[in-house]
This record gives sequence, C-alpha cells and structure tokens, in this order.
Amino acid sequence: MTRKGHRAPEISKIKLLIFCPSELVLAGILKSLEPAEDISIVHIEKGPIENLIEAMKKLKPQVLLFANTEMLPNLKEICKAIRELSKIQGQGHLLLLGSISSHEEIVGLMNAGARGYFDLNNPSRELPEAVRVVQRGEIWLPRDKMSSIMDRIISVVGRDFKEKTLEQLTPMEFQVLKLIGQGRSNDEIAKILFISKNTVRSHIKSIYAKLNTHSRLQLALYAINSALF
Repeated sequence: MTRKGHRAPEISKIKLLIFCPSELVLAGILKSLEPAEDISIVHIEKGPIENLIEAMKKLKPQVLLFANTEMLPNLKEICKAIRELSKIQGQGHLLLLGSISSHEEIVGLMNAGARGYFDLNNPSRELPEAVRVVQRGEIWLPRDKMSSIMDRIISVVGRDFKEKTLEQLTPMEFQVLKLIGQGRSNDEIAKILFISKNTVRSHIKSIYAKLNTHSRLQLALYAINSALF
C-alpha cells in the first residue's frame, strides 16, 4: 500500500498464447515459464490451426508461442497468416519453438513473419526472456547460432534490397533505420533521438512504405546490408 491507502499500480503482464500439441513439450514449457511473474498464459491450444487463429482473434495475445516438434510443410504459410492477423490486431508477435537444423529454413520462417526462434536445445531458463524480447518487437535467435544465421539472412534476404536506395529517406528516417539495425527498441530510439514513441512509429511506417518492406527484421537487414554502422 502506498500513502493515503492507495495501492501501487499493478505491472501489466505479457499476454501469452501457447500452441503445443505435445503434452511432454508443453509440460516443459509451463515449467520454464512458471517463475516469470510478468507473463500471463491466456490460453493453451492443442487442436488444429483453425482453432489457433480463432483463439488469437478472440484473446488478442501479445505473443504467440508456437511449439511444434515436427516441421510442418505449411509452416511458412502459417507464419504469414499469423503475421497478417497481428497487423490487423496491432499485436501478436510469433515466437517459434522447435528443433530446426537448417539455418536457411529458420531464415525463411523469420522472413515469413516469425519474430523469434527458440531451439529445444536452448537452456529452458531463457524461454521467459525470449518471450519478453519478442513482445518488445525485437528478434530472438539461438545465441550459439546467431552469427551464422544472421550471415545467412543477409545473403538470402539482402539481395532483395539491391535495387532500393536510401536517398528516399529523410535524415531523421535514416537515423531511425540505423538504430533499428543496431537492434534498438522503439523506446530506446525515442530517447536517443529525443522524439516521442508515436513519432518513432510514424517514421518506421514511412520507412516501410519507401523501402517496400513489411517487417522490423527486414529493416534491420537493410541497415546491416547497407553497412550503416
């Protein structure tokens, strides 16, 4: 209790929706997330993808943890569908959990809309932080594979930007893009450039349109590929 009997404001929790058909994997996920008091599991879906989409529409989670131990043949299409729904709802970042050996496949899934990939071999204690990072709109990748995956991302996706030019951007948009390439969050960008978070979002929206990009990951790749830092 604070002065005059008023309660301190409660910290808002991250709304997490989990998709996991495997009871064994789900048990591990729940145990890993148990200590995280800032994460609230709003629903666990084990059924078909159609049920998952309906749950997202109804509950509007901030993060969707999609845990599937087997590589689905239509996983890229699922990522794209979730990305489009997330755009409409203004939230719902996708964190994949599984065991994908191919770096190129991970790159393809990230480019299709996933914000992060958590490998089953990663330490379970890192899962809550992965959820937090993705909720902030940042990228999560396995730390031991980060360098090689980023190299692959640049080689696969970077070529798509060869025909684009930075000359379309205003000086402020250029600075925003550079900071995105450094992995800065919107809050950090606002503080560094002494502008509001709404202004940061407006600049990012303009950059998307000018560079014909559709995700924060693509903007980061553009900055990396253009050697802005």
